[in-house]
Amino acid sequence: MRSLRVVVVACAVFVCSLAWSRPAVAESRSFAQGSLIIPMDLAYQDRGMFQAYGLLFQLLRQGVPVAWVIEPTKTWHHAPCNTTGDLCAWDCAVEGSGMKCPYPTASPDFFVGATVVWSATMSAGTTIANHGYRAGPFVIDAAHAAAARAIIDVWNDQATWAANPWAQRTVFNVVTVHEAAAAFTGFVSRDLVAAPTIAVFSDGNEDIATGYLRAAGIKQSNGAEFPAARCGANNCGPGTANPDMLTVPSIMGDMGTCDAPNLDHKNGALFTADGIPAYCQIMSMHWNVTDREKVECNGGACPATPAECAGQPITYHGHEVVAEVRAFLEYPVHFFAECQAVNAYENTTPNPAWPYLDDPGRDGHFLTTTGTPPACPCTDAEFECVNNVCVPRDIKEKGAGFMIAASPNPVKVLHPEVPYNQFDGAFGTEGGSEPAYNLSTYLGTMYKNDREVTFVTAQNGPGVQDVWMTGYADGECDITPPIGFLPHGPADCGGKVSYLGGHEYSTNVPVTNNQGTRLFLNALFEADCVSSVGQPALSLSLTPVQFEAPTLPAEGTFSAGFSNTALGPALDGVLRMQLGDGIELVSATGGVTRAAVCTVRASTVATRLSHCSVARGVVLSRSAMRVSSAEDRSLGVISRLTK
Repeated sequence: MRSLRVVVVACAVFVCSLAWSRPAVAESRSFAQGSLIIPMDLAYQDRGMFQAYGLLFQLLRQGVPVAWVIEPTKTWHHAPCNTTGDLCAWDCAVEGSGMKCPYPTASPDFFVGATVVWSATMSAGTTIANHGYRAGPFVIDAAHAAAARAIIDVWNDQATWAANPWAQRTVFNVVTVHEAAAAFTGFVSRDLVAAPTIAVFSDGNEDIATGYLRAAGIKQSNGAEFPAARCGANNCGPGTANPDMLTVPSIMGDMGTCDAPNLDHKNGALFTADGIPAYCQIMSMHWNVTDREKVECNGGACPATPAECAGQPITYHGHEVVAEVRAFLEYPVHFFAECQAVNAYENTTPNPAWPYLDDPGRDGHFLTTTGTPPACPCTDAEFECVNNVCVPRDIKEKGAGFMIAASPNPVKVLHPEVPYNQFDGAFGTEGGSEPAYNLSTYLGTMYKNDREVTFVTAQNGPGVQDVWMTGYADGECDITPPIGFLPHGPADCGGKVSYLGGHEYSTNVPVTNNQGTRLFLNALFEADCVSSVGQPALSLSLTPVQFEAPTLPAEGTFSAGFSNTALGPALDGVLRMQLGDGIELVSATGGVTRAAVCTVRASTVATRLSHCSVARGVVLSRSAMRVSSAEDRSLGVISRLTK
């Protein structure tokens, strides 16, 4: 009987050790007095707006959970709030003051009085009688306030950086933080629990993305700042000082040879050796369509036929980059593209001819359908007749998808309740080769599954001069509530895709109308891999103990296995088991890794599948063990359990 109780204890301890992500639905939640608020509206957060995201990154990285509080019924007031005859119902800073913001805003997410903890313009301890916090403030529950304060104090005080190198950064602005003076209720749209791991595609304009990240103070996985300049020939990619700056060869992986191409779309730097995402995010800022169309064999132009370069490696393949990103999006990750990179991905259509040799996995239409070219003659001047059908003249529009549009003026803001679309103030558009995008009525293109993915557009949008779009890949799920608020998205939702028109948005502060940079930063933290939505959901199964002898002392065996029923992969899974007094672990073998047998005579012992060590409790694990979605694996067999 005591042996059976051991099994029950083992199960309980295992579940506790692996259930690091608390499934959480979006909900109204009460926050106690003393909870910390990071304002995200311009009334109290302007110069520190971008660095607030860097602080958020560090809070999550150091284990402090953060609630992203967004009122689901909020509305956007398109005119400046102080417009005569069209005043906002809320005040700009102190509620009740009658002072309206001289710019457009969304309605507040919640109201509460507060005390200033940190500010560049207000003294600590200053009382704010009541404020309607707007634009998606971040809230740290009072239970975690002390741990958060230690991180915040270092982030905002350069004198402490020498002893805390994680806070050192080139760009510095104080991030405003308030402490709630009373309890309040807010709608938690996302429980943020993990700092995103970020990869930047070195596409020739990677300095745009790194400029945004440096403005926020977000660093690479090795602790170094993202470089300010574009990558050189050999200083970016795995194994370099900039491991998260990924080149085309590193993303595409081993392509095989001309006569034996490798069509594995999960063998590049976006994936681990186990074939699951190595990153939470990948971004491409301005990848030229001509580079996407490039294929090289043995470092140069490919010959007319594969037979002429038999045995030679394929060394550059733009379409394979698209395929690797598509495979990446099978998981709860995020892909961001800006300006011409939007066309480079979204308008990619597989080409089975040499030298592309594409399979269906090289389809870049993540949000839009592939249009149907009408028969010649062409009645639209932007199209030309090729092989008896009308196709776009501009190479950037071939395969549409998306056509290129001029910047809208004025803009229309849709779905202010979506985390991606949190900002305060006017949205200023940017120029560039692709300032906005049209769906083509001539080709009959549309957003897949008719999803609502457009958040900033023209007055006649969506589909006309769209600037900011976000959706699940292939339109599998709706990005807007209520699907976006499920505790674990349906297994077929996959990853999210965000597109932003305009070449490069300003990182200057104070923030005025350079909202594009903020949208980029919103996208980093809205990804499911950052929130509780995209975390693994693990369960344990144990076989009954089977004794080899009917009397004590006796030896018994049982097997332990686990499964992951959510889309998010589990990293470093650990099984811990507490053995009761008088019970000894004699040996352990691994079912999914090489066996490790330990004989340790103690009431409490520890062993790892990859090596043996002594500690309290029994730990079955493998360093960097990875379990893919919905995959069952045996964790091993503990044998010769004696009593």
